[in-house]
Amino acid sequence: MSEDQDASKDGFIVPAPFDSFSPGDCILQSIEGVQFKAVRQILALASPMMADMFALPQGESHKVPREETSDHLPIIPMQEDAETIHNLLVLLYPTSLLGTLGVQATIKLVKAYDKYLIPKDRLLLSVVALYNTKSALEASPIELYRMAWELEMMEEAKIASRYMHGIPFKDLHAALPLEPLEKLLDLRRRREEELDSLIAVAGLRSRMCSSHGGGDYPLFNEIVALKAKVRQSIQVPYPEEGASASLFFGLTQGYPPTHPQSGDSSYNYSRRCSCFNDGNLDYMSPNLVSALQKFPQCI
Repeated sequence: MSEDQDASKDGFIVPAPFDSFSPGDCILQSIEGVQFKAVRQILALASPMMADMFALPQGESHKVPREETSDHLPIIPMQEDAETIHNLLVLLYPTSLLGTLGVQATIKLVKAYDKYLIPKDRLLLSVVALYNTKSALEASPIELYRMAWELEMMEEAKIASRYMHGIPFKDLHAALPLEPLEKLLDLRRRREEELDSLIAVAGLRSRMCSSHGGGDYPLFNEIVALKAKVRQSIQVPYPEEGASASLFFGLTQGYPPTHPQSGDSSYNYSRRCSCFNDGNLDYMSPNLVSALQKFPQCI
């Protein structure tokens, strides 16, 4: 450990410019007891709440609780953990740069900004990076979607909404306020209404043989099966990327084109029919990509 770092009992290392060797005129103490030396003027300029706190008269006559370090610096107890206080100070200090944060660390930092009434301009620059991180979006889509709404980052909310197609309604209802929840429900309604635009790409009736595509009943059964497969295929955030029609629709040559029963005695016979017997089914992929680009994918 270098001379410009302090190690707390719980292992958190306080780096410069917040360690005991750094310039400062107050101590911010985390809920675990980790101490950060800070400059009151920087804190007061950033947070009106802290400015009011520092303006309070000090002394027993005013009954303001006061602890001091051995060098007589006032200790200010905080309810945030050490990681959050460190991230907060890094953003408040003009010469500091904040590294990449995880989702939970960012959520705690946003709450601290709200608590101390700190303008979020600089914070937003750090938050945006999460919405460009696929692993974060896949791991915590609900948290990132809600945070984007709270920070009024609607473009980022749209990005996060792409990763929420397969999340059960009960989980969304438990985690989200009304307005962002309603937007997601509206998206799901629009996606279901537009499902036929994707089904049309497969052209079932025109590509099934006269024996199987001529009647409504077998065609209806195939449309039902195809819709179930398409609903599954559009759960991913960007289904248009590298879309393969045969995989997307789950189609095969012969009858039935969806979900063939390989053990059925009629299977071998029906596979000799001409349903979708027009070569590589991925010739439909360009039309599928075009349809997916128009399909509702985000709020």
